[in-house]
Amino acid sequence: MISPTRLLHPIRRILGVTVATLGLAAGAHAGNDQPLALVEFASFDCPHCQAMDKHHSSIQAAVEAAGLEYRYAPLPSHTGLERAWRERAFYASRSIPGVANDVRKAFITAGETGVPLKDYDDVLAHLQLHVPQVRWNEFADDHISDPSSVEAIERAARLAGRAGLREYPAFVAVSRSEVKLLSLSGDVAERAEAVIKYLENL
Repeated sequence: MISPTRLLHPIRRILGVTVATLGLAAGAHAGNDQPLALVEFASFDCPHCQAMDKHHSSIQAAVEAAGLEYRYAPLPSHTGLERAWRERAFYASRSIPGVANDVRKAFITAGETGVPLKDYDDVLAHLQLHVPQVRWNEFADDHISDPSSVEAIERAARLAGRAGLREYPAFVAVSRSEVKLLSLSGDVAERAEAVIKYLENL
């Protein structure tokens, strides 16, 4: 499992009592403490995260059956935020309806097959090949290169820090008053099954 500790150490300094991230608020008080969303933290380079992707549709179906929102939150493991072009592209792609899942799959596949996507131009070329319905060169200037794509990673990293994330992949249940890291053990298939059972028991 890949540890995101290097990324989270500098970001933990800016953690507040309330963490607003991924369109959700954590830290507010509410009478109903039921989870509102399940957040999956991952790295595109992590073999365990790539293996967990095989269970993505089953987990997403369980999330929907439980009436929760699902968020995929990739964090960079080998580069600083400014040069985290894959992650920046993923977060930016969420502004295009129906595209983020294709972008996620394209980057997971690149990680599995060892395709190096370190540079901005490499990322755009990969997306143009695997997600051709978007004109990535036009989209990139206004969205991927925009500082808001770095801010999206920072928000995800703050939530990961709040949850006490130590390794990838990890699943966090977010309610109005709590950010809860699910305690999982075993191999990837066992962890996926544990997440599904957690959702079924809500």
